[in-house]
Amino acid sequence: MRLELTSRHAMQEALFSGLDNEPLTFLTSSTGLIQLIDRASHEDSTLDDVVQLVSREPLVSAKMVALANSAAYGRPGRTVTSAHEALNLLGMKMLRAVASSLVTAQLADRAAGVNVPMVDRLWAHSTEVAALAAVLARRFTPVSPDTALFAGMLHDIAGFYVLAKARTQVQAIGIDLAAHPWTGAEAAPQRNDAVLAVGTRRLLAALRVPIELSQAMETLWRGYVVAPPETLGDVLQLANLMAQTQSPFEEFSRDPAVCGIDLDEILERGEAAQVVREAHAQVQAMQQALSRPR
Repeated sequence: MRLELTSRHAMQEALFSGLDNEPLTFLTSSTGLIQLIDRASHEDSTLDDVVQLVSREPLVSAKMVALANSAAYGRPGRTVTSAHEALNLLGMKMLRAVASSLVTAQLADRAAGVNVPMVDRLWAHSTEVAALAAVLARRFTPVSPDTALFAGMLHDIAGFYVLAKARTQVQAIGIDLAAHPWTGAEAAPQRNDAVLAVGTRRLLAALRVPIELSQAMETLWRGYVVAPPETLGDVLQLANLMAQTQSPFEEFSRDPAVCGIDLDEILERGEAAQVVREAHAQVQAMQQALSRPR
């Protein structure tokens, strides 16, 4: 079912406008992680191709082992103790998801100096979307859950990037929609999310994310939602809406008079919501495994 979605992105234009043309700078320590993402994205890559790169990134090794032993991916009676064993169990797609989470974590750490509440909220949102996307992809689509996890982890990379560059505190833009729903009295706003989409596209290219995944992430800025989801883009859109922790850079009206649909029906009582409830323990386990290194 395709349903039109009226969303209001109240992001300040100035916050993201530079992303479409400025030189992109990543932390020097991200170089090895970007190489891992690139290598793990090639279909002809083997474990032998990446094991040496993994050995140079102890946090990647630790995260892979933690995921292999988590409630979401672990096997009863088996404890994984090495990164090589975890790689054999989880595979390349999970490796790039882990590497992407650590690139994001590095940006988050850089941003946390002046924006701790915003960073913590955006991190909680990103990991929740990633975990929900994995569950939804497994149940409804032919898309690999690990690919959905990877895409979900990077879908808000532009937010982390601008926060990492901010020298002063950035106020959260999101609001409590239950208490302050958008009435729709004003004219439909000119959406300024195009600048965020352009910036995100450039950041994903710098991270060597395959173009088909980058294009799927652009689904987040379209004006409708498909439920149950059929594609990776649908999965990301729905997971983004279902996340209990909303991104501080966006807000969605849930008023049926504004949206033309009852979002609560989809997000709380629809088929996808039932699947997510049944997989609650898996979602929590994935979020825990993706927790930010401190």
